[in-house]
Amino acid sequence: MPTISTGALDVEYHEEGSGPPIVWIPGTGLCGSSWEAQFAQFSDRYRCLTLDLRGSGGTGGEESAFTVADLAADVAGWMDALAVGPATVVGLSLGSAIGQELAISRPDLVERLVLVATWSSSAAEHHVRRHFESRLYALENGPIDVYAQFAFWMSSHTIYDTDRELQAAVEGLLTQHMSRNLRGTAGHFRADLSHETRDRLVQISCPTLVVHGDEDLITLPRYNRTVADLVPGATLATIPAAGHLSWWERPDELRVLLEAFLESVPAIPIT
Repeated sequence: MPTISTGALDVEYHEEGSGPPIVWIPGTGLCGSSWEAQFAQFSDRYRCLTLDLRGSGGTGGEESAFTVADLAADVAGWMDALAVGPATVVGLSLGSAIGQELAISRPDLVERLVLVATWSSSAAEHHVRRHFESRLYALENGPIDVYAQFAFWMSSHTIYDTDRELQAAVEGLLTQHMSRNLRGTAGHFRADLSHETRDRLVQISCPTLVVHGDEDLITLPRYNRTVADLVPGATLATIPAAGHLSWWERPDELRVLLEAFLESVPAIPIT
């Protein structure tokens, strides 16, 4: 993948297609390549771009502590360097937190916002905070295979019980697209713990879609509802029999929701 400098960071990224831009922001400890299924679905009509966040894949910068706001500034710098924007921004989990911050701090870059598996306050939403704390503790204090065992909490229990072939495929994707930079992944969990936008979500002014799996045990359905309630005019959509990994578990269902949203809020023509 190519690399571009933002001035503060060399960012590795991937781009396919042409048309109105869609920026796909990955989740905790994942590389931008984790969006490959969505690139295949949308790059025939859209300019699809993704990146390895600070501390993941081919992007460095994990030496110093960073927050969600810092990651949003990285994404903004990357978009500026590529002259991308305004764009549809799609963020997953940590990527959704980054998307919230980006829409608040740089509304000129975000034409439409899609938040997949999201939340608004790591301080107030105790369940998701405990998840981040526990995964971080396991990553830093135990063997990596023990840390990896607890990834099953991200899966849909329906899929786990009824479709072992799909579950195995999703687990394979998780292994394939996870970053090997463990220090950077630890930094991602610390950034997750820093996420606080509940009092500022009212500042998001672009059309927004919030999407979650109805069996998400990490960013619980009610956390997603809170975000949808607080972002003015936001739409909430639920994917049945899907967990935190809905973009891999139910990619076609997510595609239908995204296409309907994109069609209902047409992009500004490129001039």
